[in-house]
Amino acid sequence: MRATLVHTVLCTIALSACQQATAQPHAQHRPDATPSNDAGPSTPQPQAAAPELDGNDDESTANSHAVLPAHLRFERVGRAPGGLQRICDLRVFHGALYVALANQPLGSDGAVIARYDPNATTRTAWSLAFDWNRPGQPTRGGGGGQGFLRVRAIDGVLYVPDADPPYNGFGLADRGTEGYVFVSDRQGQFAPARGPTLRPPRSPDADGTHGAAVLPRAYHVLDVLRFRGQIYASTGSVPPRERAWVGPSPGALHLAQPQGRRWTFAVDYPHPWRDGVWRLTFMTRFRGAIYAGIQDYDGREPNDMVVIAPPVGVTTLAQEHVRALRVTPHGGALTLRWFADRGRLFWIAREQTGHVALRVSDDGESFREIPFADPNERPSDIVRYGDSLAVLAESGLYRLDISNTNASLTRIAESPTVTRGRAFRVNDYFCAPPLAVLHDVLYAGSSQGAALYRLTP
Repeated sequence: MRATLVHTVLCTIALSACQQATAQPHAQHRPDATPSNDAGPSTPQPQAAAPELDGNDDESTANSHAVLPAHLRFERVGRAPGGLQRICDLRVFHGALYVALANQPLGSDGAVIARYDPNATTRTAWSLAFDWNRPGQPTRGGGGGQGFLRVRAIDGVLYVPDADPPYNGFGLADRGTEGYVFVSDRQGQFAPARGPTLRPPRSPDADGTHGAAVLPRAYHVLDVLRFRGQIYASTGSVPPRERAWVGPSPGALHLAQPQGRRWTFAVDYPHPWRDGVWRLTFMTRFRGAIYAGIQDYDGREPNDMVVIAPPVGVTTLAQEHVRALRVTPHGGALTLRWFADRGRLFWIAREQTGHVALRVSDDGESFREIPFADPNERPSDIVRYGDSLAVLAESGLYRLDISNTNASLTRIAESPTVTRGRAFRVNDYFCAPPLAVLHDVLYAGSSQGAALYRLTP
């Protein structure tokens, strides 16, 4: 979980190896976790909710008749506060952009949520929404959070998963490792770190907002999703009845209990458990199922994604609902983004060969690649803008025109050049440059210096 010196030295050889090695749990002995009953919820389950739309409940303020211009340019609007290097996600909420920030996710300290209000003055446009850097605290084992990778707006509040918590958790739920999901109030305000030692905020209020929810037996929390009226987090985990830091570590989904103060182990992958470290990463809904990315620390995983598809009307996930799907020639792809739009599922992922591909599926089973003119182009995000689809990639912004049989990509904006190369380099597969639409304006987050750009004619 926290990088050892040996891992750090070895990681300088290759980026992908570095990201995985720095994210590996410590091999040193830790106090065993108390056996838990986290195999599933014990409370009555709610009635089946109305059918949910595909996607992630993301808000967009682009009107449906907006026209994507044929030529745009990137205009820098400022650097997000917090002193970090990468923007990992952009979320529209109450007329502002909430910006998830990191340095090297799961590898080095740095975790901030910033807020950008385009209607405010230049002096007041930026603010810190939540700071999990914990300045002044002991850094051994990681003194601050190691990256915020997603901000999700669900049921009128924001959910921010803690990708790698300080010290593997603070023992708020049991003696083993634990993760956190930070939850805002309905105005988008987060409770600050608590006390002179900057502990996690208290548990969410009675209405399940404004606090830090605890996920026992989770050592990485990567995404949050609502599915059939319940809220799940994707994690790297210590499975029930296993001792922390000894034995298998599957990827898992954790379920939010009533009031959202504590989340419990729901389902996992691979199952049966195997020695090694897996994580379920970024998620979306599509055709009544959850789609989740997979990361395998040892690089042995033959599949690319997990599909969790309970029968219609079933609101409690079970292990028999989980299956793996292989799409790429070699398997083991790392998911950067999902995007569901008008009956199609778009998937951006890095293959084992290093190739980063944009793919699309009509049925969630078979995916076809949408090629760029430059085979070395690396896409990082896709959004809808009125009647068009916009794709962010290293070299700039593309318009995607797609039909049932054809797809074409046209570059309409050139990426700005910064000190270390292009502003939107795709060189960290947990934190790829994001794209968002606010008030008919496209915004893009940089992986170089945490700069935010807007696209103007």
